[in-house]
Amino acid sequence: MSVLSRAFVEIADVTAVARSEQRVSFARVVELDLAASRAVVDAVLAEGKPVYGLNTELGAGRDIVVSNDRIEEFQRRTIRNSSGGLGVPLSREQARAVMFARLVGFTRGGAGVTPALAAQYLQLLNRDVVPLVPRTGSVGAADLTALAAIAAVATGTGQALLNGETVSGADALAAAGLSPVTLQAHEGLAVMSSNAYSVGVGALVIADLRVILRSADDVLSLSLTALAGHSTGGNPSPFSEEVQAAHRAPGQAASAARVRALLGEGRTASTQDPISFRSAPQVHGAARDAIEQTASLVTLELNSRTENPLVDVESGRMISGGNFQVVGLALGFETLRIALGHVAVTSERRLARLSGLAADLRRSARATVPGLIWYSAAAMVAEIRHLANPVSLAGTSLSEDVEDHSSNAALALQLLERSAALTRTVLAVEAIAAVELVMLADDPFVASAALQPLVDLLAPLVARAGGAGAGAGTGAGADAGGGAGAGTLSAQELVDAVERILFPSAS
Repeated sequence: MSVLSRAFVEIADVTAVARSEQRVSFARVVELDLAASRAVVDAVLAEGKPVYGLNTELGAGRDIVVSNDRIEEFQRRTIRNSSGGLGVPLSREQARAVMFARLVGFTRGGAGVTPALAAQYLQLLNRDVVPLVPRTGSVGAADLTALAAIAAVATGTGQALLNGETVSGADALAAAGLSPVTLQAHEGLAVMSSNAYSVGVGALVIADLRVILRSADDVLSLSLTALAGHSTGGNPSPFSEEVQAAHRAPGQAASAARVRALLGEGRTASTQDPISFRSAPQVHGAARDAIEQTASLVTLELNSRTENPLVDVESGRMISGGNFQVVGLALGFETLRIALGHVAVTSERRLARLSGLAADLRRSARATVPGLIWYSAAAMVAEIRHLANPVSLAGTSLSEDVEDHSSNAALALQLLERSAALTRTVLAVEAIAAVELVMLADDPFVASAALQPLVDLLAPLVARAGGAGAGAGTGAGADAGGGAGAGTLSAQELVDAVERILFPSAS
């Protein structure tokens, strides 16, 4: 059970709710905070002074007053007008991550929503109501379209996913034993005044990237072992404690320590390997550090009051502000795409070296992994390089120039998701090439005791390489791993199976 209180909410909390279906509840202090925040909204509304989104229209209509008798209709119209998202829907876990991120935002007190609305979002999570949230629509100055799609379901409109089928929001609520809520003054804007898509899905991506970088060190260790088994390469000295102590970067130290642990002791090798091998801790370490820096930005946004206007309980005011602008978060996502580019480029360069070592083995038909799987990895690296280009500066001016700057954080995140998926595949291909060489090494004990369990997991899959088409594998056998006699695997089936082993928590 995830109990929301005034305590800091972490990325691990997001993944637990989104992926492990952990239930959510409110601490008593949160219930009191929600009521206090809402009391401010009601008091300001009673004063009758114009406040953006409370009793005025939105965007370019900010100076048009909404009369008290039209406020309830204004909430419905706000959600309806903002439900303009397009594209494929978010996955179930992504939609849950977005809902949880917005719910956390409610509990910080800056939204001023009613306790009833916050409770509705809590129940959407606990009863597994999954709004259909289109992927495209945010320009990174609050994820309006995504959050409107969730609010629509909470109020009994919109669409949701139920048992794999698209149903109306009203039907989804009824199936879960819930009734629609009616939005009160200010809530039409308050539910959307957040970057909960970029924060919630960003948290899931950060969790996946941590797994990718840890596994990247495992794959590097496999390649160093393969190099040692078929050449005089595989020098472990660049990973030594002495070298790492001379450059105290935390990510680099963690990467090198993992490789040292996997390689074991007593290895001898040539003086120097190519940079893609010997400087891998510096590359992987920089990516690890960038992940943690961006993780801190995600966590900051998750726990902040980013609404506009901001409901401030201490002063009793609703204050116009710009905390919805997440340029820092967008830059973090941009940086991570560059960091992944370096990880993928060095992986492909190591793969090139391994492919050369396997050339004679392919000619003698001892090696059965398709040699041109390297070409597929190289094509993916080209795309990863392209994805590293910045998008946060590509915004335009909207709403009659009132909204004249945006961060494009959502797009930066989506491109990061693609980069992560491609990097996983490139690393999987490197692992496949390395394991085949380890399997065919003259020394049957070339892999250390620490690395051998990973070799044992991957070797039965690699032994089945050689299927020519997408249907060459054996279906369930490919999923389970199977043995060398379970039937050949196509290149795609092999890569998919290896990715499931290397990156078990990746979406």
